[in-house]
Amino acid sequence: MSQSFIESRRIARIRPRAIRLFFPFLALAASSFVVSFYSGRLPEQWMNIVLYSVAGAIALFFWLIPVLRYLSAYVDLFNNRITSRAGLMGQRRVEANFTQVTDVQLAPRRKIELTLVGGEQVVLPALPKAKKLVAEIQALVAKL
Repeated sequence: MSQSFIESRRIARIRPRAIRLFFPFLALAASSFVVSFYSGRLPEQWMNIVLYSVAGAIALFFWLIPVLRYLSAYVDLFNNRITSRAGLMGQRRVEANFTQVTDVQLAPRRKIELTLVGGEQVVLPALPKAKKLVAEIQALVAKL
């Protein structure tokens, strides 16, 4: 069978470490605690409105947006290519075909650098078990 008709199968979907969600959930817990503690104890109605508004803003900006960014960022490893999505709703997308990859190496801070045929470099974000992933990508590149 010709190289151009190889079936593309997803091998793995790798997400960043979940520890990145520690501070957003800490902000949500603090906001919830403050609302539950002060709800009904404030003397005037406008103070309750400000309390709920500030707590809602904290939950939106410090919890919801980081969680959406985390859930929309991932790296897909296929048998013939690798794709990376990042951004708030996955706007930034990078794709590299293994037939064009000449070198795979581990960069500082657990980032993975793929060097393509034209000298262009594709940098993947920091991922868990990056050394194992580099070895797997090198094995897949060697196959093609």
